[in-house]
Amino acid sequence: MKKSEKLLLGVFAFLFLAIIGGGGLMYAFNNYMAIREENDSLRDRLGEMNLAVSQGSNWADRYGWIEEHCPNFNSRQEASSKLLEIITAQAEKSGLSIGGKEFIEAARVLGPDGLPLEENLGYFDQATVKITLAGVPEQALFGWLHALQQPHSFIGITRMQINPSGTNKTINAEVEFTQFYREKSAPKVSKAN
Repeated sequence: MKKSEKLLLGVFAFLFLAIIGGGGLMYAFNNYMAIREENDSLRDRLGEMNLAVSQGSNWADRYGWIEEHCPNFNSRQEASSKLLEIITAQAEKSGLSIGGKEFIEAARVLGPDGLPLEENLGYFDQATVKITLAGVPEQALFGWLHALQQPHSFIGITRMQINPSGTNKTINAEVEFTQFYREKSAPKVSKAN
């Protein structure tokens, strides 16, 4: 082998090792970074889990409070009528006159077969009433809304539209109130021996 061939072979071997070695180093570096990122995400997840475990007694207390204070009704109609009764009684106390009342039925979601899906609204059942008010004072309206939304009542405002009526700080409002409750399960009939 000539000297120039040896030199050319040496340069080729060096370039080959540099390219293969560089590729191997990049592959190893990328794997290292992926493992490091996974470790960081697992560390964060472990921290979140430890926080959740440490707050377990707080969540258990909150669950107990909900179980103790959540209203129970036999049907959606009973819950809706009780909600309307509470709303009108509080409106009379606040000196407001209710213009329109409307019970809102929950929209049923249809499945791919065209039949309604099983109702799965979450933890609570819901009954909704829409109230219309015309020309009411702002302060009385907001006092009334505040009085209705107390934690123990499980009543919330799920939609509200307010428009100024143009005279003496009075407004026109449309408010949807939702009563969150649990439906009492019907007692099961069983045979006695």
